[in-house]
Amino acid sequence: MIYQIKPVIGKKEKNNLIDYIKKDNWITEHKVTENFEKSFAKFTNSKYCICFPNGTITMSSVLDCLNLKKDDEVLVSNYTMVATANVVKFVGATVKLVDISKKDLCMSPDDLLKKINKKTKVVIYTQMNGRVGQIDSIKKICKKNKLVLIEDAAHAIGSYNKKIHVGNAGIAGSFSFSMPKLITMGQGGAVVTNNSELAKKLRLYKNFGRRKSGEDIHDYLGYNFKITDMQSMLAIGQLRSIKSRIKKKKEIFSRYQKNLKDNLKIKFFDMKKDETPWSVDIYLNSVNKLKKILEKKGIFTRYVYPPLNSQKIYKHIKNLPVSNFYCKKGLWLPSSLDLKNKDIDKICSIINKYIY
Repeated sequence: MIYQIKPVIGKKEKNNLIDYIKKDNWITEHKVTENFEKSFAKFTNSKYCICFPNGTITMSSVLDCLNLKKDDEVLVSNYTMVATANVVKFVGATVKLVDISKKDLCMSPDDLLKKINKKTKVVIYTQMNGRVGQIDSIKKICKKNKLVLIEDAAHAIGSYNKKIHVGNAGIAGSFSFSMPKLITMGQGGAVVTNNSELAKKLRLYKNFGRRKSGEDIHDYLGYNFKITDMQSMLAIGQLRSIKSRIKKKKEIFSRYQKNLKDNLKIKFFDMKKDETPWSVDIYLNSVNKLKKILEKKGIFTRYVYPPLNSQKIYKHIKNLPVSNFYCKKGLWLPSSLDLKNKDIDKICSIINKYIY
C-alpha cells in the first residue's frame, strides 16, 4: 500500500526520544520545549515562538488575545481546513468567507476588498499547500483598512516570500505539527510573532493566566494549553534535518509534475522556487473516478478540502464561485517523505493510463 501521507521519523529522532525517557525526565513542557521554541523562531526568523497542543488552538488563542466582540467579523478563505473558520466561532466572533484566486488558490485580494466593512477586524490568510499567493497585496489591504492579519501557515513550513519565511507578514503566524505535516509531534502547533505584547499575552494565556508554573496566582484569564517535552524532543530532531525534508518535498512535487505535464486532463498549480509543498495537489473533472482506480491498486489519496460553504454550518454563505469550482475537483496524491521515485512513476503511469 502507498499512503497519501504518513509521518516519517528518523532513527536518530527515535533514539533521542528513548534517551530522554531513560534519563527519568519530568516529561511535561519545560526546557526541551523552550529549546524548540527558540530554534523554530530562529528558523522562521521571528522574534517569538509559543507552542500549543495543535494548530487550531494556536489560531483561537491569538484571536482570543485580540479581545474580539460578538459582532466583529473575521474574514477567512473559503478554501482551507474547517478549523480556520471554526476558531472564529470558538471565540464568539462572526465568520465571513472570501473567495480564492484562480492564480494560486489562496485568498483573492479582489474579493477581500468586496467583503470588508465597518465590522471587519481580522483577516486569516491561508497559505494553501505552501503557496504564498498574493500575501503582499493582502498585507497592503489590511494595513490600509486597519485590519489585523494572521497567517494560517499550517501547510507552509519552509515557504518564503522574498526570502522572508511565512508567518511574519502580519501580527502572527500559526503553524501545525500534526501527523501529516513537514515537522510532526503527532499533534502540536506554534504561533510565531514579532509583537512582544502578543507573545507575553499568549504565554500567560496558555498557562492558566499565571506568570509562573507552580504558583497559583492568576492575574489573567487563561487555560492549560501546554505541550510535552517528549513532543518537542521529536520536533527538534526533525527541525535539524529540515533542509533535507524541504528538498525531498520539492523533488516529489517536481517529479509528479514532470510525469503528468502532458496530460491535458490534469491541472497543476505551480510552486515557486521558495515555496515548499505540503502535498501534491492536482485538479481534474474525473476526480472521483481517479480516486477509486488508485484505491483499487492500493494507492491512497485524499480529496482536497471542500469549500467551506459546502459544509452544513457555513452553507448560508453564497457567491464563492472560484473555490466552489476547484475545491470539488482536487485530489492530494501520495506525498510522504519516504516516497520512492519508482512509486511516483507507478502512480503517474496509472493516472496517464486511465485519465486522458
